[in-house]
Amino acid sequence: MFKSLQDMALFALVAECGSFTAAAQKAGLPKSSVSHRISQLENSLGIRLLNRTTRKLNLTFAGEHYLVHCREMLTASERADHAIQRLRQNPSGRLRITSPAGIGATLLARMNARFQEAYPDVTLDVSVSDDMRDLVLEGFDVALRTGKPQDSSLIGRLIGHCPRYLLASPDYLARSPALTHPADLTSHRCIAHKAWTEWVFHREQTWYRCVLTNQHRTDNLLYARECAVAGAGLTLLPTFLLEDTLTRGVLTPVLPEWQAEGNDLYLVYPSRKLNSPALASYIDFAMAFGDIKDFYPG
Repeated sequence: MFKSLQDMALFALVAECGSFTAAAQKAGLPKSSVSHRISQLENSLGIRLLNRTTRKLNLTFAGEHYLVHCREMLTASERADHAIQRLRQNPSGRLRITSPAGIGATLLARMNARFQEAYPDVTLDVSVSDDMRDLVLEGFDVALRTGKPQDSSLIGRLIGHCPRYLLASPDYLARSPALTHPADLTSHRCIAHKAWTEWVFHREQTWYRCVLTNQHRTDNLLYARECAVAGAGLTLLPTFLLEDTLTRGVLTPVLPEWQAEGNDLYLVYPSRKLNSPALASYIDFAMAFGDIKDFYPG
């Protein structure tokens, strides 16, 4: 039967003090409570630990042996507490992280590289996949995702807003009809993520929804970007996938006066309470970056 570590500690204190009165004063408890708890401990063990007289207490043979093990348990408990304190001061252990491919290969990779510099004792195990991974069932500690989590059992913390831009290669634009309005997209080849059935644009107070039908579809935005660079058509990309494509001129903004609807980026994890020091440090680190622009200045 499991014994309370507190009761074992109380028994050790009584043995050290040699009386219930002195032990009660040291523990800040009534003498009757101390006596009652020691009696309960003896009853649960089925053996007497102390011989009681009106003047003093003596350990029985069983009590002497039990005291040795109690002290070992208390020492182990102190070591465990110290180990946790060291973890809090210097987080270590493994963190399992997941994200979509586009975010993982760019934004998450950069963030994790900086995190590893700050916390070298934390081991990162990262899954980069466009499959929606189940954090709880698959044992992930945290995910980086676009959009607020639909599962109410998960915690979603907003890191920042990620704008998206309509882009195409100069070669594609040179041999295609001119675009003056989002409505013109119906006569163009578009490379779209399969999760986005429509592209939404606005200019001042005017909004336009372009429903995409029979277009080039993919489940990977890195693929969409490379297709656009190769001149296959127009695509809509978030800032974290632009890297140096604009400065190198391989992609050109299209309809810059129309702003595309962007995405909110969330850090998602299973619980708000009792997170490991490593996970708590990772959450604080990610939240400190704030806006996406911190990764792509200018």
